[in-house]
Amino acid sequence: MANATEDTNQEVKLVKTYCKPADVNVEDLEFIRQQVHLCFIGKRSKGRFQKLLISTGKITKAELKQEIQDQSCSKTLDAIDAVAEQAQADILARDVHFEPVRQFQLRENGKLRDICEESPKQQVFEYIAKGALDPLFRAKLLPIQYGSLPGKGQIKGKRQNERILRRALHHKTDAAKCDVRKTYPSTTVECVMTLLRRDIGKNKVLLWLVEAIMANYPDGVLLIGGYLPCWLFNYVMSYVLRYILSHRKVRRDKSLKMVLAITCYADDIAVYGRISNLEKVMRGTTRWAKETLGLTIKSAWQIVHFASFVQERQQRNRRRKGSRQRTPGLDMMGYVVRRTYTIIRGRNFVRLRRAILRAQRNLDTLGYVPWWRAQRILSQWGEIKHSDSRGFCTKYNVYKLIKAAKRSASWRGKQLHKLRLEAA
Repeated sequence: MANATEDTNQEVKLVKTYCKPADVNVEDLEFIRQQVHLCFIGKRSKGRFQKLLISTGKITKAELKQEIQDQSCSKTLDAIDAVAEQAQADILARDVHFEPVRQFQLRENGKLRDICEESPKQQVFEYIAKGALDPLFRAKLLPIQYGSLPGKGQIKGKRQNERILRRALHHKTDAAKCDVRKTYPSTTVECVMTLLRRDIGKNKVLLWLVEAIMANYPDGVLLIGGYLPCWLFNYVMSYVLRYILSHRKVRRDKSLKMVLAITCYADDIAVYGRISNLEKVMRGTTRWAKETLGLTIKSAWQIVHFASFVQERQQRNRRRKGSRQRTPGLDMMGYVVRRTYTIIRGRNFVRLRRAILRAQRNLDTLGYVPWWRAQRILSQWGEIKHSDSRGFCTKYNVYKLIKAAKRSASWRGKQLHKLRLEAA
């Protein structure tokens, strides 16, 4: 029994912690000031943030309007510094309170999501907490995570899938794609705090600050639309990915990987390998995520048996002769990736094609594209650029339409900027 206790103590001592008090001090005014200034970037023209600046007494509404028109920021910077000083005082007093989070529903891609809007003060404290947690995020978040992270995104995730299929795993391979049910609503504050206490247990002030911020989250779960929750969810998902990558098997006294490659976009995970291995990984991961983190991974995994380069060339020749069939592809991040080419996801392409046809009709009859339709087309222009859509662009005269849409969107942007200056 004594030996077991000693082994447990040794294991506890081996756990590495981050954000130590000597390195990260959330009570330091200079650190707080830096994070608060980051929070206010691009938000000075928003009414709720203007009220927060005016409440400091360092700037009046008329002075703030004049500085926005003159594109100056001397008094604005003083007001932001005052916000930072008040945040430091609240942290030192261990007294942090926020307005209730506003909740509303938004339909996106056919799904009705519960979106949350936090008060400016809570957003300020979330930036402070995120800045303090940066050493932990740098250590824990994996390069294969592409969702809601600076410098990542759909395009880079799509390119990684292409590299895996066309270079790293050019031999025959399979893939299994899964996602988490009710992603943010199923990630509880308790789960996040358990992981944080394990990884930053020495920094008690930082733990208190993060817990005080999340105490205002409705229903005790991560909220959709917040700045800090997207980082915390990726942090939780990094544990799931590490568990998937840890699967190995022993053959002839050699330890072999069961997962050859993996990509993750928010809660969508694509795992590459032999299908016999992937089935074991899928079952084990689903059970572990539910028992350990409380996350429910959907049982309907998408299995893809990729065709070889030769089979894809043969299918391409058949399509030139009139066939409508395609080889299996991985549908992820808005694209369907195959060995030799990438196309836009089916339902996105149908919506884009419809918008293109209507824009062409407007251009022929009106001589311009309405700004609201131009914005809709330009929002999907990236999908066209980063997929094999040259034939589509030529057939539907897309390049000319994009130029007209850019002119219309630019005109609308100038009009809105003029209105904001007048209303500030």
